[in-house]
Amino acid sequence: MRLFTQTIRKIVLGGVFAGILLSSAALFAQAQKNWKDQAEYDLYLQITKATAPDQQLQLLTQWKEKYPESDYKLERAQTFLVVYSKKNDAAGLYKACNDLLALDPKSFQSLYFLTLLTVSMDRKDGESLETGIKSANGLISALDATYEPSKKPAATTEEQWKQQRNDIEVQALKTLGWVEWQKKKYTDAEKYFVKALTLSPGNAEMSYFLGTVIALQKDPKRQAEAMWHFARAGHLDGPGALDAARKAQVAKYFERVYTSFAGDDKKEMTEIIDKAKASVMPPPDFKIKSKEEKMGENLEKFKSENPMLYQYLEIKKALKAADGDTYWGNLKDAELPTFRGKLVSMKPETNPKEIVLAVETADQPEVTLVFEKALRGKADVGTEIEFTGVAKEFTKEPYTLKLEVENEKLKGWPVQGPAPKAPAVKKAAPKAGVAKKAVKK
Repeated sequence: MRLFTQTIRKIVLGGVFAGILLSSAALFAQAQKNWKDQAEYDLYLQITKATAPDQQLQLLTQWKEKYPESDYKLERAQTFLVVYSKKNDAAGLYKACNDLLALDPKSFQSLYFLTLLTVSMDRKDGESLETGIKSANGLISALDATYEPSKKPAATTEEQWKQQRNDIEVQALKTLGWVEWQKKKYTDAEKYFVKALTLSPGNAEMSYFLGTVIALQKDPKRQAEAMWHFARAGHLDGPGALDAARKAQVAKYFERVYTSFAGDDKKEMTEIIDKAKASVMPPPDFKIKSKEEKMGENLEKFKSENPMLYQYLEIKKALKAADGDTYWGNLKDAELPTFRGKLVSMKPETNPKEIVLAVETADQPEVTLVFEKALRGKADVGTEIEFTGVAKEFTKEPYTLKLEVENEKLKGWPVQGPAPKAPAVKKAAPKAGVAKKAVKK
């Protein structure tokens, strides 16, 4: 209803329907007809003197009931239109427009308001949708004759006159597209919205409508295109922007749809918004990669750059899966590929026979290496160790894997310096007076 009120006000101020917005007295002054009797004329005078729309409507209804076949029934129908538009009464105006069309099938004002009200009142029943189509098409057909240069009001510039015509055509296209949308004819609706956007590039609501009917077609290849229009509708500024509340709502919708499809990439999201604000339509090669596509690309890149870690993570994923115990049954006592990790702890601290490594992260213990022969010396925490071992034990929660490793299949353990030599033992000198025994030959 708020949109309806704003549109009516724009029409009144813009002078598009100068004829219909004349006072009731002016309307009747233009007609050269006869009154049925003095009482009808007196009733008319009461209407012209009344100032409150509700009082005018009461008198108009009384006149219609008493003089249904009045010579002035067309002007009376036009006056109903004037009064309901003043009241911003959408339902009353909708009925008044239909009543006027029954008397004047080419009433431009009725065609316009019915075109507008079909959407603003959300009239989705079959009869209303057909009324919307007929009114919008009738409006487009009457535009050229209605907006002839010779009919331009003196106070209106040529540019304003052309803009008014353009705005009304956009409204008609919007209604035609909206009706096809309600009929689930999304490709037909799309054509009308695209045409409307060529006439009114800054129309944020039309971008939102276009994005919606594209999304409803459920073509995976066009989801990025739909998101382009949602981004534009939710962030476009200027005369055609949505009101603040609706704009914020559409912006949040775009963020939710984008995140669900492509992940939480704020940088890419901002880039799309900026590009969409600058251009009505996306470029032909526009694409947004899905989360799955990005994960696949990242996985391939990771696999090529870190083949050793990739292979380890694949084994870890299989072990932690629901059927991990079955997988472990095949893995136990088998020699695993060569992996690399960082030292977390040693047992004992010097000359250890057991060391614990972090593999996936820098410090989370996951793999325990057991040696038959103790390693020499010690190493600093964080030292990178490369190893090849035989799987012996596995725990799913918390995840731990124990391997037996031959010392020769360990790389990265720091080379220890040679063991210090034991001090030389001096032989005791022979005691005095003790003769050496002769050696018999």
